Amino acid sequence: MADVVLSVAVAAAGAHVLCSMQLPTAAVAMGVLSALALLVRLQPRLPLAPTPGLAFIVFVSGGLLGYLGLADLVPAGSWAGDFAVFAGLCLAGLVLMLWLLATRPPPLAGSAGDNGGDILAASTLALVLLIPRNVPADGLTLTLPWLGAGAGFLAPALSRLDVRVLPRILILLPALMLLPLAEPALQAAQRPLIGALISAMPNPRGETAFSPLAQLRPDGFLRPARRPVMRLVVTGGTPPQYLVGNRLLTLGAGLEWKTDGASGPELLSVATESGRRYRLGTGPNTWSLAVHSLRRDDLVFVPPGTRQVDMVDSSLAYDRAGVLRAQFADRAARRWQLAGGSSASESRAGAAALALPAFWDAELQAAAGKLAGADAAQTAARVAGELRGRQYSLRFALNRDAPFKDFFLKRKPAHCFWYATASVLALRANGVPSRLVTGYLVTEPLSENLWLVRERDAHAWSEWQDEAGRWHTLDATPPDYDLVLADFGGGELERAWQRLLANLDLWWRAIQLTDGQVQGVLLAGLAVLTGLFVREYRRLRRTGPRALRGREWARLWRQFLRASGLPERPQWTAGDYLEHLPTSWSPTRHAAARHFLEMYSAGRFAPDGTVAGAGAALKQFRRRRLSA
Repeated sequence: MADVVLSVAVAAAGAHVLCSMQLPTAAVAMGVLSALALLVRLQPRLPLAPTPGLAFIVFVSGGLLGYLGLADLVPAGSWAGDFAVFAGLCLAGLVLMLWLLATRPPPLAGSAGDNGGDILAASTLALVLLIPRNVPADGLTLTLPWLGAGAGFLAPALSRLDVRVLPRILILLPALMLLPLAEPALQAAQRPLIGALISAMPNPRGETAFSPLAQLRPDGFLRPARRPVMRLVVTGGTPPQYLVGNRLLTLGAGLEWKTDGASGPELLSVATESGRRYRLGTGPNTWSLAVHSLRRDDLVFVPPGTRQVDMVDSSLAYDRAGVLRAQFADRAARRWQLAGGSSASESRAGAAALALPAFWDAELQAAAGKLAGADAAQTAARVAGELRGRQYSLRFALNRDAPFKDFFLKRKPAHCFWYATASVLALRANGVPSRLVTGYLVTEPLSENLWLVRERDAHAWSEWQDEAGRWHTLDATPPDYDLVLADFGGGELERAWQRLLANLDLWWRAIQLTDGQVQGVLLAGLAVLTGLFVREYRRLRRTGPRALRGREWARLWRQFLRASGLPERPQWTAGDYLEHLPTSWSPTRHAAARHFLEMYSAGRFAPDGTVAGAGAALKQFRRRRLSA
């Protein structure tokens, strides 16, 4: 009975994983193979069960196969395409679970439980909890996790209970069948509890991140996210510490910033030895930078003053939100090389760079007019000085009817997006062309020339144009911005890990292997692993049964010593223990111990000896001990 329930648990957990990968045919095959595994267990001689060494080889091979080709096999939109290595590891785990289900050795006679079954039950629970459902969820995908979890809990209990207890357990089946109906209630209860726990954590996963859609909200309760999104390697000079996502010109009535579709220069490109070079401007280059994006999209970020972008096997263009977007090849690393210098002169900005929103009134104009200077540079300095003297906060509440007036006139705290908006509008109110910029602020060094960018570094600032046509960066965010985000940058151990990953990436790129060479190395490694697996399996096939019987006998002997309380004397044989049994024992306990020791002596070193008889004798001895 326990084997049947365990087979159901493995089938349900495996089908859940494969359905989440959008592989329904493979999910059906998982159920069929789980049923066939029960038939394999009926054979008189079982195949070799997986060992830790063989399992390691299977996991590594699964990861390599996932990297090599899984993304090309799964449907578009499947999470297995974005996390091919992890998906390969999951598939390797399913193979091992089927293998163990069919070949795990029977439990030791006289002992409760089944180690192989416990491993399978724990694996099914882990897969059900870690792997998300396929979206949208249907009846099958809703039922599979619950079925796997219920069977995973029930199987270890059945392996430890007598058959006569099974009718009592069947009473629980109606309650188990109702568990899926309780899921909405559980989710409703989990949401506020998890939200409270996340708020109390020192480094929670947060909500701050770059988004091309920029809208001012009158209240905020934001938690910075520390997930890494880019690694930067400075290869020359000193680049600006800002990475531009897009530049926005128009603030609508709904407090949303928009672009006019012409926020970036025309992209001219030329072919290079490694790909294509896109021109964003002209003039001498004074710095260079290599970017490795860890984001799962195709957005490209560049510092102000970037004049050229080098791409490998990908095209580059501005999208409708004014963000540079590349068309990376499948599974290609998201990397680009940048070079640039100081801002070059451009034609005078149009009316859009001076336009004020509909809510701008005489009161706001009077407050902004007090910040006017003798020229554009002095006005920009006075605007920056006024706003930087205020307070930064990710938790604020502004008047919903007039949020900007409440923020600007009453000097209320807010985050960088509000300060960038205020600087743009104050500059425009004094006749200085300006625009809002969103992107990232680079603040976390890993080494002298290596920098890390996290989601919490998503930032907004402004740019203003002088009389000569040059654009200048103005960051009006108060300086306590750094203090607010200080707790969301990760600890020293996490930074050391990021530093190690970055250095390994640099080392790997220094080898300069082509994609074909990388594929060849991985295939060669897979062939070596296959050879090691076959060799190890054949060796264990020859020596495994004998070694397994030796472990079973040793475990049985340790259980006898614990049950009897006799001292462990390695130099004594079973006959020596038989001669020195305590005289204080009752006759029935003495006879049970004698029976076990005789069975142990007869079977331990016999060519075909099994532990079944000695295990039954040990079980009888335990009962005599309890009744004595």
